[in-house]
Amino acid sequence: MRLHRVFAISIIVGASAGGLAWVLTTLLPHPWPTLAGTSALWGLVPFGVALRDGVRTQKREAALTGVVTMLAMVAIWCALVASTVTLREVLLWTVVGFAAGALCGLAGYSARSRQRWFRALALAFMGGLVAGEGLYGVVLIGGPQWWLELVVGLVLPLALGRTLQGRLVALVGAAVFAAALLGVFWLYDAVAVM
Repeated sequence: MRLHRVFAISIIVGASAGGLAWVLTTLLPHPWPTLAGTSALWGLVPFGVALRDGVRTQKREAALTGVVTMLAMVAIWCALVASTVTLREVLLWTVVGFAAGALCGLAGYSARSRQRWFRALALAFMGGLVAGEGLYGVVLIGGPQWWLELVVGLVLPLALGRTLQGRLVALVGAAVFAAALLGVFWLYDAVAVM
């Protein structure tokens, strides 16, 4: 029964986040709406749901929680922007949503681990994911919104780490991961515009 409650929370949070993202894209002044639709920042939602529930769940449940949360976000987003979304984009976002949701859910679970290296790796992954997309935007697109995303990604391991050493290890890992992700984000965007 508890798993049903976790999935219900995942659907509610994911759908609410998808709706909020759409609202922010319509209300924020240029260039800030960009941040409401970035895939890496969306990953913080399933990460947060699994992080909140991480102590009570298993790895599989955390991954499924992440998937359900992310797919709820994608579904609401697509429903609200239906007139501007192609079927190809919906399919791409759904496939990426499965993978990203599972990884971000596992990262949320691992960020609460008693094993410090799992915590550091999870925070490095999430921080690097967000910072990497911000770095991609800074290098290839430009604009203050990307600098903000880069900073959020680098602050995340510092804010959620438990010890100074754990924070520093996760921060260095996030920076390395962010640099490595430049190519991945470029490839994702190249596929998205094909």
